[in-house]
Amino acid sequence: MLPNLEMVEANINHSFHINHLKVSHFPSVRHFHPEVEILLVVKGTGTRYLGDSVERFSPGDLVMIGPNVPHEWLSDKQDQEEGSEAIYILFNPEVLGKQFWNLPESKIIYKIIRQSERGIKLTGRTRNEVEDLMNMLEDAYGFTRIILLMSILEKIAFNGDFQYLASPVISNAVNERDNQRLNKIYRYVLENLHHDISLDKAASIASLSTAAFCRYFKRRTNKTFITFLNELRVGQACRYLINENNSVEEICFLCGYNNISYFIRQFRKVTGLTPLNYKRKFADRE
Repeated sequence: MLPNLEMVEANINHSFHINHLKVSHFPSVRHFHPEVEILLVVKGTGTRYLGDSVERFSPGDLVMIGPNVPHEWLSDKQDQEEGSEAIYILFNPEVLGKQFWNLPESKIIYKIIRQSERGIKLTGRTRNEVEDLMNMLEDAYGFTRIILLMSILEKIAFNGDFQYLASPVISNAVNERDNQRLNKIYRYVLENLHHDISLDKAASIASLSTAAFCRYFKRRTNKTFITFLNELRVGQACRYLINENNSVEEICFLCGYNNISYFIRQFRKVTGLTPLNYKRKFADRE
């Protein structure tokens, strides 16, 4: 299933959004939007899907997501009774204009926005300080909101306590033509995960010979196209294992594999577990 474009409703009183979400469970819809998102999980556990990254989340999980990166927070079943809670910020960098981001003081902040196109998870002191600033921002008004938002971005940019979540292939390249090429490849893979995906077809979409495409993809993503494809398919399989009652063999074919032994080998290579052990691991947490 392709991620949905989410339109964030404009607010004439504010230049960006901060919301404190309290729900029975986080909406299970894979989506993307042109705004940068900073999300702190206050309550709830589950699985976070961000680009081709699949990880568990729990209270304190704090991530920054760049524009147009597909993402989803899928709550565990027990959270539908206990409830889930998050604080999140949505802001569009274009609101401030190109001249602002070209200022010497702003360039390092714009750099972290570009880096967040891979999704970044905040850690250590940075995570703690950003959480405190987000709590302050909830109650702020007027220009103080802008000051606190810039302080959050500055903390992330200067402290550097974060880890990347998704592969570089989904991030926007500096070269717009290169960006379009990668997006076409990524969309082709997403649309055909459950079908046979041809290396020759991917090369054709990139307007390259097969050999040139393999070199190009490895140079741009630091992994082979086949490795990237297997990571996406295994990520999809993880979702089926956690949330559906399909057998391992059924999931194998649903995710585009036609050989159960090869599927299990690739699954173990990516996750360190067999599909059945992975399913048991998450079942034990519920």
